[in-house]
Amino acid sequence: MTVSEVSSSGSMALHIDATAASSTAKAPYPIQRDWLQQVIAQHNTNTSKSEKALALAPMVDQSDLPFRLLCRRYNCNVCFTPMIHVKLFYQLESYRNKFWPATGTLSQDRPLIVQLCGSDVKHLSYTINYILTHAGSGIDGIDLNCGCPQTIAKRGNYGAFLLEQGDDALVKVVSALVQTFGHQIPISVKVRLLPSGLEPSLQLYTQLVESGIAMLTVHGRNRHQKGLQTGRADWDAIATVVKILGTKIPILANGSIGNMDDVRDCLKLTGADGIMSSEAILEYPPLFTETGTAAVQNKRTGPGRLECAHNYLQLAQEYPPQLGGQGNGIKCIRAHLHRMLHYDLKEQPLLRDSIAYAKDISVLHNTLATISQLQDTAGHLIENESLSWYMRHRVASDGPLASARLLMDRQVQYTELDDDAAGCFATLYGTTDE
Repeated sequence: MTVSEVSSSGSMALHIDATAASSTAKAPYPIQRDWLQQVIAQHNTNTSKSEKALALAPMVDQSDLPFRLLCRRYNCNVCFTPMIHVKLFYQLESYRNKFWPATGTLSQDRPLIVQLCGSDVKHLSYTINYILTHAGSGIDGIDLNCGCPQTIAKRGNYGAFLLEQGDDALVKVVSALVQTFGHQIPISVKVRLLPSGLEPSLQLYTQLVESGIAMLTVHGRNRHQKGLQTGRADWDAIATVVKILGTKIPILANGSIGNMDDVRDCLKLTGADGIMSSEAILEYPPLFTETGTAAVQNKRTGPGRLECAHNYLQLAQEYPPQLGGQGNGIKCIRAHLHRMLHYDLKEQPLLRDSIAYAKDISVLHNTLATISQLQDTAGHLIENESLSWYMRHRVASDGPLASARLLMDRQVQYTELDDDAAGCFATLYGTTDE
């Protein structure tokens, strides 16, 4: 049975092998089904316990502290840290200091879920112990990355490739973490669909739930769907996962979210407990607000992209990404500005280069000032802005944002990164910025 066959029929007649999970220990701790809603209500006083999760995805060098704080201004009520490489965290003090300072988290950076990548239980356990010991204001969950589709993830034995290993390898790792830390902190997993289809995906997800995970985030694509092959996320497949497993734990849907219309459509179709955004929110942090939707005639009624870039730059100066903010300093900042200002930069190669090669934050301030002047000269209207970087791999028939599709320069297009892949590169794991 293929994903499309299951999705189109909505059938629950899937052959899940209930004995498949019996080789691992059952969940040692009871899971409170509404734990995520409780955490959201506790830390977001303007929301109720019934509020759905509107989450910022874990992205290396992109869901850094200053960017999380920016997104929280615009209704994002759950944030994930960037993917933390547990082997390097275990081995390198410089990496630990960059990704987790002794002062720990800030009270305004909650709810916060820490995402880890790796499969060595010793390295994972060391990292979790360290973070719990140096938690600052606290954290609200530990998540295991099973979504990164890049070759480096295969070499490092983490990411989406963990989903395809035999002998219940992933389930054994997760079971060990739940057994050790499940009484202290919720353990969750972010997954993609298996290339072999929805039925084997569900068999694996069922085993993970049986092992005691507290939440599952499902990216509705497989690891081959990246770059120019990204395509639409399969919300129907996510809906089937929710129908089968959603009574036990909260499930977040990830993929093909461009604005609040997409959020509502996805929640209605899938029945998920919340939405996770990655690419679109990188370009436009106020994604979870009523801007650019049908309700406002598809006009951008929120802040413009230049204002978002200014606000991020101010936060990055106040909370430098390289000083425990989970980012690689100026490289992290440059990447954010490139995504937010993609439309302005694609026809301005000199400005694009000034951001791409900036060594000092003052250069970035000057570039933003130049862009502001160009916008004023052109009679720029914020209400006419639309997503640009997010649309680079989309086709004209790809969903409700099709009318906003912009033709991209091939050179720029081929240097872009996709959501889970953003940052899954060896250079980001080194001890220097360059």
